[in-house]
Amino acid sequence: MRTFFDHFEEYVLLILFPLMVVVVFSATLARYFNLFPMFWGEEVARYIMVFMAYIGAGLAMKKGAHVGVNFFTGLVKNLRLRIFLETFRIAVIVGFAFMIMYYYRQLILHQISMGQTTPALFIPMWIPYSAVPLGMFLVGLRAFQGYRETIADLRAEASSPSEVK
Repeated sequence: MRTFFDHFEEYVLLILFPLMVVVVFSATLARYFNLFPMFWGEEVARYIMVFMAYIGAGLAMKKGAHVGVNFFTGLVKNLRLRIFLETFRIAVIVGFAFMIMYYYRQLILHQISMGQTTPALFIPMWIPYSAVPLGMFLVGLRAFQGYRETIADLRAEASSPSEVK
């Protein structure tokens, strides 16, 4: 079960991307050949793309693909200072992610109370809006996991004997 959660983003994106391609392709063919009205295709593709973007942000954080300031922390040789800087860096990232989640919680609760639905699918509007807090949760979680690995690597590097050249 741990493997599923370790690769959650990859599995979800593996489903969402081909699904978006199929929906867009079907809607295009239906419109071009005048087969049947597929007025909801563009809306489905848009919401899939939004979810892919925010889930992809979590995946990018997991892979270390986001632009970051670890270049500067990598220049520091003092172990304690480097751990402090890494802790500060991760605190900013996780704090930002949870701040976004907090404010989106209010927005989603407002959407639920209003009962607004999407124009073509008539699903509650809070469902597409939930992509943002989901993505920020994944960013915060993956950033914290990366931090734990970085600190473990730094401590192992400090405790191992240096190579003599």
